[in-house]
Amino acid sequence: MTSPDRDQLTAYALGILPPEEEARVRAALEADPELRAGVDADQQALAALAEELPQEPVPDGAEERLMARLTRERSVTAAPVVSTPPPAPARRKNRPWLPFAALGLAAALALVFVLRPGDDPLRRYANTPGATVQRLEANGGDLGQLVRLPDGRAYVHLARPAEAGRVYQMWQIRGGVPVSLGVFEGQGFLLTGLTPGATVAVSVEPPGGSPQPTTTPILVRQL
Repeated sequence: MTSPDRDQLTAYALGILPPEEEARVRAALEADPELRAGVDADQQALAALAEELPQEPVPDGAEERLMARLTRERSVTAAPVVSTPPPAPARRKNRPWLPFAALGLAAALALVFVLRPGDDPLRRYANTPGATVQRLEANGGDLGQLVRLPDGRAYVHLARPAEAGRVYQMWQIRGGVPVSLGVFEGQGFLLTGLTPGATVAVSVEPPGGSPQPTTTPILVRQL
């Protein structure tokens, strides 16, 4: 099996390969743990960087300008440095991993936000290497999903937003007393800094939240 090149590995890490090519790269990664570890590290780095950046609307024409710039840079990178191409080096077992060497980290991050949805944290967290996804249910109905991340964090994603004029509020239950972790108007909340076994809850509250829950929690879960 031909080892994937850096362009293919970068595109795989970004999730923009066509299905057939993605399957071939995945097979190569399964056969090469070192290569797999490098791609996993890049995906985790992208996820961490994406969390730290604010969500901003993409300006009109940004994708076209980005792709034109990448085309120019790729053509310069591809230009031969010497008149006679050097012999191909033998494949080394312990080769260094150069993350995003083909496009550069800035271009890779730009592709993340231009070519992939910028407002889909559930997909991003669920696709983090080592993450596990569990279904959340209440009264026999689908309440949402819980994504456990390998670094100890957890992402709670509810199936639907709070009703108009209300917000979700996240709580940690400490010694039987709910302590607010914050409110969220959308559908997701990232839990950080909690010890394994901590109990969390979600209630529906007025805008801005409440000092204590004013409604019966729709979710109570031990992490």
